[in-house]
Amino acid sequence: MPAHNPPPILITGAGRNVGAHICRRLLAEGRPVVAHYRSATDATDALHQAGADLLQADFAGPEAIAAFADKLLARHPRLSGIVHNASAFAITADAVDDAVAQMQAFYSVHMLAPFMLNRLLAPALQGIGQKPADIVHITDIYAENPAAEYDIYCATKAGLQSLAISAAKRLAPAVKVNVIAPGPINFTEWHAAQHKQEVVAQTLLQRSGSAEAVYRALASILGNDFLTGAVLAVDGGRRWGR
Repeated sequence: MPAHNPPPILITGAGRNVGAHICRRLLAEGRPVVAHYRSATDATDALHQAGADLLQADFAGPEAIAAFADKLLARHPRLSGIVHNASAFAITADAVDDAVAQMQAFYSVHMLAPFMLNRLLAPALQGIGQKPADIVHITDIYAENPAAEYDIYCATKAGLQSLAISAAKRLAPAVKVNVIAPGPINFTEWHAAQHKQEVVAQTLLQRSGSAEAVYRALASILGNDFLTGAVLAVDGGRRWGR
């Protein structure tokens, strides 16, 4: 890596959708990127070709998360930021045992991994020029207005949001920590047409958003050196309904 380049920014969950798009846009802007992924995809292959440094890990527990941090620091002893985008999403299972397994898995991805990585990687965070370094937690508008059928997802995203505010206090002034809370972004293929219509109808801008909308929010956070502890909703007004 050329000496004049800034330290890379870590994007977790870069194997698809929003994470992959963020990586592509940052690379196009000339920012070095470390792209974490759980499973290889066409998107990770493309990111490798575009110049991202790929690191695989399954954030299934503290040992795996710590090993990922060690491997990352061995390659990159300095980082300019972290974007916690890795996410698990599903309707909560009906059977209690299955729901408990979901809770453990979602907690590990949404809360334990960001908590541990913020602690383990904080000494490596270095701002660009006179600006502080950045940590961004990507949560969900459901963190503040949970849906009953997604209660585990919503609860662990709410925990992720709370952790961000705590980190903003703990790591200031060297690191600024902010939250992006997306609303309806890129419906999955298993969302029913009726569900999509209902969500769009309750969104003030009357449409769903895109990964680019999340990237633009991220770019605004990275470019603002006087912003920390903020929660930026990127939801087309969905949180207010109609």
